[in-house]
Amino acid sequence: MIEALACVALQVEADHHGPSTVYRLELPSGQAQVLTTLDTRVNAVGYSVPQDRVYGVDADGDVVALDRTGRPVARSTGHPHVLRHATAGAVVAEKLVVRVGHLLFWVDIDPKSDKYLRVVREAWLWPPPHALNVDDFDLNPVDGLLYGVATFPYGRAYVVAIDPGTGRVDRVPGTGELPATHGYGAVVMGRDGALYVTSNNHKGRSVLHRVALDGSGAVTEITSRQARWSIDATSCLATPPIVDPIPPDPTVPPTTPPTTPPTTPPLDPPLVPPSVSPTTTTPPAPPPPGAPLNPQPTVPPTVPPATPPATPPAEPPERPDPTREPMRRPEPKAEKVSDGNRNVREQRRWGLAAIVLILGAGVAARAHARHR
Repeated sequence: MIEALACVALQVEADHHGPSTVYRLELPSGQAQVLTTLDTRVNAVGYSVPQDRVYGVDADGDVVALDRTGRPVARSTGHPHVLRHATAGAVVAEKLVVRVGHLLFWVDIDPKSDKYLRVVREAWLWPPPHALNVDDFDLNPVDGLLYGVATFPYGRAYVVAIDPGTGRVDRVPGTGELPATHGYGAVVMGRDGALYVTSNNHKGRSVLHRVALDGSGAVTEITSRQARWSIDATSCLATPPIVDPIPPDPTVPPTTPPTTPPTTPPLDPPLVPPSVSPTTTTPPAPPPPGAPLNPQPTVPPTVPPATPPATPPAEPPERPDPTREPMRRPEPKAEKVSDGNRNVREQRRWGLAAIVLILGAGVAARAHARHR
């Protein structure tokens, strides 16, 4: 949990004359380590998380870019000198918001923009007297406001919040008061939700304080070091560091794959069910002469599966015993058919007999008539 809340920031410090020295500041312990010394004085620094770069303003009003080790990597040229006396800075949405007196300036720090390292906007800080006494500030990612310290010449210092869009400055209630000093040049928003502020010179020392923002009003002194004329600090650097991919060196030949066979055997090919027949793309043969133009498609026979069925086959039919006498089927109503035929024949015989009797009676009657 403590490691997750740890913060590492870059802090630039300079005496009344001479260039700035870049320190690696660890919070909440307050330990500082020298990284490098620049060739110019730098102030109003801010940190871009997507680029993993630090942007600030030098003594000539030019915008400079540093990596996390303090090494310069970019610088604007021919920039207007409106930023020459910048005293506070923070990065908001890839814009370096810089305070110069009672004004806020937005500097475009997007390397893909055609206005890279140029001032693209400005606004007034208001209302007085807070706006005229703001020292340094840092972005609070929770609410998007700039939290800083306002120091009055004849009183104690206190925490203020600045709306970067409108420039309005308001005192933050419940944050307590800081010791009166010449100014708090470095402000860092810690990952623990507290504000870490460093005074330039308080009774001959540069003192680091932790200011709670939970409404408790707690202000705790952490460490003190040698007093400085100019101090400023960035936001917490990204953890772990963002590393840009290194392009391959064209002079180095590509690595060839090994020619030795693999140590592991190849995987077996997937099993194909026997019931699935591969499809062929061979076109069908033309129909013979006289065949219909649209013959019915033939359905390929279904190939039975090679695996045995789940249910056992039925018992084979019992073979007939040759020694057993075969069963005789009854004739289908043979007697009734024979009786019908017999009746027809008898009726025919009776009819013929009747005809003969009638003819005989007629002959007898004619003979009897002749005899009369």
